[in-house]
Amino acid sequence: MKINKEEWQQMNCRVQENTDPPQITPLPDIKLGDEIYYPKVDHPKHYNVGIYETIDVIEDWKLDFHCGNAVKYISRHLHKGDPQRDIEKAIWYLQRYLNKLKDASN
Repeated sequence: MKINKEEWQQMNCRVQENTDPPQITPLPDIKLGDEIYYPKVDHPKHYNVGIYETIDVIEDWKLDFHCGNAVKYISRHLHKGDPQRDIEKAIWYLQRYLNKLKDASN
C-alpha cells in the first residue's frame, strides 16, 4: 500500500492545534497490511518538533553533508539526550567544513 507524505504524517502524528505553534506528537509503529512503518526511524520525534521536519529543511535548502549534519544536531539538541554534546557535534561539522573551505581558497 502506497501513501503520500501528507497521509503518512496524518497517520503518524497527533496534532494538537489549540497551541501556538501546533504541537505534533508522534504515534507508535503502525501496521498497514503486510508493512510496518517505524516512526522512530522514519520520522523520529526529536526531528519533528515544530512545523518542519529536519530532513525536509536539509533537503529543501540543498545542504551538503557537513551543514546538513550541523542543522540536524542543532535541531535536536533540546529534544534528545545531551544538549551540550549535540551542539559540540554541530560545531565539529561546521569547523570541519570551514577548514575545507579555507583549504580550497588557498
